[in-house]
Amino acid sequence: MGRYLTRRYVAVDWDEAVRLAGLDQTPIAEIRYTADAELIHRTEWWAWWSDELLTIAIGLPESLNPQGLSTDAVELMSDVWGSDSPQPQCGWRTLAKIQSILYREPLSVTTDLRNSQFATCECLIVEFFDGNQRSLYRLWAGYNEGYWCEISWEPPDGWGM
Repeated sequence: MGRYLTRRYVAVDWDEAVRLAGLDQTPIAEIRYTADAELIHRTEWWAWWSDELLTIAIGLPESLNPQGLSTDAVELMSDVWGSDSPQPQCGWRTLAKIQSILYREPLSVTTDLRNSQFATCECLIVEFFDGNQRSLYRLWAGYNEGYWCEISWEPPDGWGM
């Protein structure tokens, strides 16, 4: 398949890459091409590739819609992607390898109703496609302008766990 990356967008053909480069002002010489990248999974907003790169999905043809990740992996990746956090502490690769969430245990909840803020932490027991099971911790923090979602191997500091 192959993949072209501009500063902000992704494309699978050169003409579309050039068009998108014009939108985000990427010089043509800076368009990056990966010949062996295959699209594994696509949502409305993001795309996961065979070289373990997560990109924006804007710019991809709607006809390209593989669904190679589990529903639970997509849920967790979408939670982080849509939040104000840059990436999960455990890494996108870890989340993409999740086959299922076996168990969810709420660990803590805090709220400040006056300021429309809340935070929750939960332990997730997940099973990976290789059969291994492991604990991950998801921290949600919501506020007026959006939310923060962090997924890590260890519980967040200050949560008394």
